[in-house]
Amino acid sequence: MSNSSEIYKKVKPSIVAIVAKLSRNPDFPDIIGTGFIVHEDGVILTNNHVIKAITNLPRRKDEPDSVPIRVMLFRNTPEGMLSIPLEVEAVTSSKLEKVQGVSYGEEIPDIGAIYVKAKGLPIVEIDEKLNVEEGDNVLVSGFPMGTTTLRSAGWIHQLSPVLQKGIVSAILPFVCESPHAIIVEAVTQGGSSGSPIFNIENGKVTAILFAGLPETKVLAKTDDGKLITYTNNTSLTYAIPSPLLHIMYKRLLSPIDPLTNKELVRDVSSYKRLEEIISSYNKIVHKPREINMEGVEPIYPNDVIEPGK
Repeated sequence: MSNSSEIYKKVKPSIVAIVAKLSRNPDFPDIIGTGFIVHEDGVILTNNHVIKAITNLPRRKDEPDSVPIRVMLFRNTPEGMLSIPLEVEAVTSSKLEKVQGVSYGEEIPDIGAIYVKAKGLPIVEIDEKLNVEEGDNVLVSGFPMGTTTLRSAGWIHQLSPVLQKGIVSAILPFVCESPHAIIVEAVTQGGSSGSPIFNIENGKVTAILFAGLPETKVLAKTDDGKLITYTNNTSLTYAIPSPLLHIMYKRLLSPIDPLTNKELVRDVSSYKRLEEIISSYNKIVHKPREINMEGVEPIYPNDVIEPGK
């Protein structure tokens, strides 16, 4: 068994889907992004643009102030796959101070956090240093294309994140002690935002995916001179490296109320442990489809009638 598969077995339980509470899909809610658990008391990192997208989601009229998302955690059991909805308590984001030189700017890095009412959760560790080099292999795991991928056959036929293996294509702005980004060779699509990128050697998070590099082409030109363009995805993906990610993680351990700019106190002692949550809620167990071969007759070459005869 490869080192990659062993690493992935350990980190996969901490990867979660961020889903809308209200959804048109009856079998699984709409996935708006990916996250990963970094603290056992329910701290989940994702992208800030995923946090901002939450404000555009519909809310119930009787719960206008509630956070309109849930976090879905998956647990493989002998009975089948459990999809466990975790209640969201708060969401927040943070910024680095604007610095001189080549940098993200004040709206970046694109990192946010979600806080759920649960404890005893499986976690991943963030590397304090960028312990990968250009040319190194890395693992990327998340939910590209969101729920569309999970139900591409017309029903829910997949209940796990998608794993990709890529290489570190470039360190930005160049190889240095404090890079502001890395480029990884892995395809990015909607739903991938917030996916963790793992060091293949130690299993720690070495970066967080935040955007793909698209290629825009001109399809045609209208009579009034306007250009009709289309965009292709490329295999180049931007990610925030672990030194920056680790700094933001420390800042985001506690949520900040955006109205008062004060820390929100979380009553962790009142939260249920994951095993308690699993045992207390009405379990949704997804089982593999059983293939019934009864009544299926084999066809032999001599039995085939050629077309037109």
